[in-house]
Amino acid sequence: MKVVVFGANGRTGRAVLLTLLAEGHQVTAFARDPAKLPEWPGHDFAKIRGDALNPADVAPAVAGQDAVIVCLGDSSNPVLVRLGMKRSTARNICEAGTANIVDAMQDAGVKRLICVTAYGMADTRRKLSPAFRAWHFAMQLDAQLADKERQERIVRASDLDWTLVRPVGLTDGAFTGRWLASATGERRKRTISRVDLARFIVDTLTGGGNLHEAIVVSGLTIKQAFPND
Repeated sequence: MKVVVFGANGRTGRAVLLTLLAEGHQVTAFARDPAKLPEWPGHDFAKIRGDALNPADVAPAVAGQDAVIVCLGDSSNPVLVRLGMKRSTARNICEAGTANIVDAMQDAGVKRLICVTAYGMADTRRKLSPAFRAWHFAMQLDAQLADKERQERIVRASDLDWTLVRPVGLTDGAFTGRWLASATGERRKRTISRVDLARFIVDTLTGGGNLHEAIVVSGLTIKQAFPND
């Protein structure tokens, strides 16, 4: 399958990229600085330098693909930005970047889209714990989540074969092969490793499931995964 990954230089994007390559897919990595992408011996992939905010960069990256995976995110530290540090990413990167991607997909006739957002969107917001809400407020993350809320609305309004993936807190932990994927907003652990999330995303892509669904993905302990053992 020919797949382009937007946000390929982020930690989630890299995990998705490597998982796709390990399965033999023909992958294109879209990033502002492709020179920073790692090299994996035995795995060749195309690299496109571009800005998701520029439709002229996005359109050729989408043309001819079978599917698109969006892992865009705001890499700016919200606390440091509040203290006056220059932003490293546009405030509306998820909304505006995804709008350009959706437009390019519709123009090119590419239908399959998987878009990574976050737990706490829409109907899952009321499920956030008071402790998380307090931490979220203290870290000034409202703007980032608002951007992802608008991103989700753009995806839902499209006529694409979309899946929204809402992971809980992401870690750089090892692959476990254990997770709960819920279309009703259920979750187990408050975290999941990026490599487990990437495995779920690629399985969803190749399996063709979860169309027009928003899936919360959370980690499982061994006891939760094997309750009868």
